[in-house]
Amino acid sequence: MNINLRELAARGAPIELRGSLVMEDPVTGRNDIRMAGPIEANLTARSDSGTAIVTGTLTAELELVCSKCLRKVTEKAEFSVTEMFTMQRGIAERDEDIHHVPDEVVDLTPYLREAFVVQLPMAAVCGDACKGLCPVCGKDRNAETCDCVQERIDPRLAGLKDFFS
Repeated sequence: MNINLRELAARGAPIELRGSLVMEDPVTGRNDIRMAGPIEANLTARSDSGTAIVTGTLTAELELVCSKCLRKVTEKAEFSVTEMFTMQRGIAERDEDIHHVPDEVVDLTPYLREAFVVQLPMAAVCGDACKGLCPVCGKDRNAETCDCVQERIDPRLAGLKDFFS
């Protein structure tokens, strides 16, 4: 997905950009998140005082593994994105949020990929009420209960556990 900065500035009106982002798997190095489809972009680009401002949403189907119970969950993720570009070095030096680009045609894909990846959850959870796995027997507490006894002993006092025996 490309945008021509000079044409955008000369046009004087916003441009709608829609489509699927063609990229390698954006979620590399993570076993708990997998892409279930392409990333759909719904963007608007406008020009303002020598700066191109691209705003909109990125939407994708994700297959997540719950970090508490290890169930697979399919979720539709929608993230907002705002990226700014300029060919003028002075503007980019004053504002670190504006990307300086040397060419008038900008490939938005790497910027959108980064904006998508940084908004992914650190640890996916299937729901707020997820009880997780039993640390003793490993049963899924959401599906069944177990009779395991879980003593919580402060590790600093663990040496005193057998003192009165």
